[in-house]
Amino acid sequence: MEKHIFVIIAICTVYFILGGLATTNILRLTAGNKLPVRSSKCFCDYCGTKITPFLQLPVISYIICKGKCRNCGGKIPVYPLLLEIAIFIGMSLISFISDFSALGIFFSFLYYETVRLGFIIIKGKREYNFCREYIIAVLSMFKYLISVEFFAFFIK
Repeated sequence: MEKHIFVIIAICTVYFILGGLATTNILRLTAGNKLPVRSSKCFCDYCGTKITPFLQLPVISYIICKGKCRNCGGKIPVYPLLLEIAIFIGMSLISFISDFSALGIFFSFLYYETVRLGFIIIKGKREYNFCREYIIAVLSMFKYLISVEFFAFFIK
């Protein structure tokens, strides 16, 4: 039983990280952005200061920095925080309800892509190399799908 709890925590941790990546991917795939999806660089919208990798997870950065940039004090938007939470909870619930079956994990990733596409449609797609960057984003998420399937294999 302890092994199952560890695997479930590992899967939920991957979903939490995916929630953080979703906000970055969405911003990089929407209008006005030219940064590549694979770039690990994130910057403050106000002062341009590079954000450390640890603070690139919206929930963590929002709590630690109290909703403001560490450098300039500019207000961090709330929607990345809400998006990260929605992706984490949605993917975790879908996987949990399906008892972490391969099909359930696939549906949780389908949920992720649906949410990401929804935000891209709402905000408008980027003008520069959208198709290439979107394919890169989908393929980069595939490695997370494989890792979750690997962890889920140990539950069964």
